Amino acid sequence: MHLRARRHAGHLENDEDALTFGAYLRQSRVLRELSLDEVATATKLPRRVVAALEADELRDRHHALLVARACAGAIGLDPEETALRLEEEFQRVLGEPRGARPRLWKRLWRARPREAAVWIVVGITVLVCIALLFRGR
Repeated sequence: MHLRARRHAGHLENDEDALTFGAYLRQSRVLRELSLDEVATATKLPRRVVAALEADELRDRHHALLVARACAGAIGLDPEETALRLEEEFQRVLGEPRGARPRLWKRLWRARPREAAVWIVVGITVLVCIALLFRGR
């Protein structure tokens, strides 16, 4: 998740009253008087990963959710509620609904082989099958 381009001074562009997830996590940690090093030690994560989460710089959604749950537990927040908050921010910032999947035909179209050689082999195979069907009659 790279929210830095879409946020300004720890606030979301579209809602100045809402903190970004990283700012919320940092604020929660500071209110409990914990340092980054203490959270990193408690979660057994590198300090840079915890700092990246607080700076809204983790790009991979799955990884960010795992790190957020671990940090929330170390800070004293509810891990599942914290993960839901991060998921909501992903949806709000990236504009993709949770669980949205493209239609089947779009997934099949994207998964199709891209190389011409594969299409040639498939075409020849179909022609041979048709020829064998008509030859047997």
